[in-house]
Amino acid sequence: MSDFNTDKQSEIPNTSDLSSMSNILDVIDAAFQIPDEPLTPFPAPLILIGGDQHTGLSADEIAANVISRQSEAGILPGDVYADGKNSMELLIRIIVQEIVNALMLKAKVEVVIPPGVSSTSIGIGNLGAPVVSRGETTDIGSGYGIIR
Repeated sequence: MSDFNTDKQSEIPNTSDLSSMSNILDVIDAAFQIPDEPLTPFPAPLILIGGDQHTGLSADEIAANVISRQSEAGILPGDVYADGKNSMELLIRIIVQEIVNALMLKAKVEVVIPPGVSSTSIGIGNLGAPVVSRGETTDIGSGYGIIR
């Protein structure tokens, strides 16, 4: 965590302000920027098997994990001065709740299916004989998802 740079400004352009040509070019440029370290994609079968095993985001669970680790940062957990609830723990809980709410309510997941994905179809042909066809997608497909 020591290499975390809090001074780095966001390089994501404001996509809601397309009033000038430079803003439009910034948005287009951002679409083609390569991230520092691309993530290794998960194999599709692993996602199909393990995707429904995830419990989803829980603000209370995340906040409890952060609060349990505050001693690593030199912050005393619990009722430190015996004058009521620890205000730092309350702040952590509020921050985590707001982050999780933003992710669940405002995050947008876009999925793209590239051309060339193989497909197999099975049906019934003339006289009731089974027909099997193989092919691949010829166009780009897209879809949306949600974060839970």
